[in-house]
Amino acid sequence: MPRHERRLLNKAAIAVEGRISIKQSPDRAWPRDHARLRVLERAGRLQWVGTQAGPHIGGTFAVWEITEEGRARLDALAPEDRP
Repeated sequence: MPRHERRLLNKAAIAVEGRISIKQSPDRAWPRDHARLRVLERAGRLQWVGTQAGPHIGGTFAVWEITEEGRARLDALAPEDRP
């Protein structure tokens, strides 16, 4: 499993409600992890929740939730591969 996949899935798995979000920049561009999260979504490891306004004016967040398949993928890691 690529390091970024493990990092993102683990972050979602330990979060409240199993969710992970990223903030859109003021110029409306998304950080690099947005594309990585979309790949995990297409693989069935994350489920798209939607976009939501953040607590600050002008902040928009994209939100995903880890799926059972995503949790199983993390559980299948050998102990030495876990963060």
